[in-house]
Amino acid sequence: MMRPFAVALFASVACFSAAPSFAQQAQSEDDIVVVGERLQEMVRTFVGEVAAAPSAERQMARWDHHICPLVAGLPARQMQYVADRIARRAHQVDIETDGPGCRANILIFVTPDAGRLATGIVDEYRTLVGYYSTSGLSTLGRGPLDDFTNSSAPVRWWHVNQTVSADGQELGGDNGTQVIRGGPPPSRLRRPTRQDFLRVLIIVDARQAEGIQLQALADYLAMVSLAQLDPEGQTVGTPTILNLFADRDAARPVPAGMTQWDEAYLEGLYTARRTASVDLWQRRDISRTMVEQLDPTAEAGSSN
Repeated sequence: MMRPFAVALFASVACFSAAPSFAQQAQSEDDIVVVGERLQEMVRTFVGEVAAAPSAERQMARWDHHICPLVAGLPARQMQYVADRIARRAHQVDIETDGPGCRANILIFVTPDAGRLATGIVDEYRTLVGYYSTSGLSTLGRGPLDDFTNSSAPVRWWHVNQTVSADGQELGGDNGTQVIRGGPPPSRLRRPTRQDFLRVLIIVDARQAEGIQLQALADYLAMVSLAQLDPEGQTVGTPTILNLFADRDAARPVPAGMTQWDEAYLEGLYTARRTASVDLWQRRDISRTMVEQLDPTAEAGSSN
């Protein structure tokens, strides 16, 4: 149950009191073709770097209907702002937010001792992080969980996914996949199951986040709440909120919020085929949607 977890974890949290745009010039048809091809390659590279899926399932997960963000470790008004910002971004991809008193499934903790909190959670709340090989649950695995625990990044995140039927029903049987009745048969391109997020745990290092604008931080947290992303993905040179801390540390202009690339990625994820046999097809769906939205004849940049 999430509420006891949330109460216990709250007690352990210590409190502490513009993206690039592309200039446009008149272009010939040949120029547009070249730019379009370059855009496609940039998008494929970006998706290949950031998209993550459990190797055992080889299917990308997403939220299904409702989220319930819980934020701890900031002043009350700032916590509410972050939660509201995540809700707004979720609404853009047709995911609604439950009301007050809901059971939290996005847990965000801001603390000056992020490493200690991460270690404590993984050691004491292993069910929360999907440590055990529980039927029907999937994560990126023990190695990435160790990376989460020992990370020195300003923000670390961990997703726990649930295998459900194609229409969202929880599965029965000993292995969580046996009892599937009705629906189309599996094929080379399609499975009778899909991956839904069950919960997301995010820890923000308060010291490393100091000086970051709250809107930018909130959009960063929204991005990693709504998508399972590779924390080792290389995104330098791509207009994305994921470069927030790297740009700050390198004294480059930092994004003010999610960029059109980020919004296009989320749109691609939340419109991709959910029962794809392997995540390759989902990555292609995301890339296709991104290219359609990032029209090279239109401006790209941050969206507030």
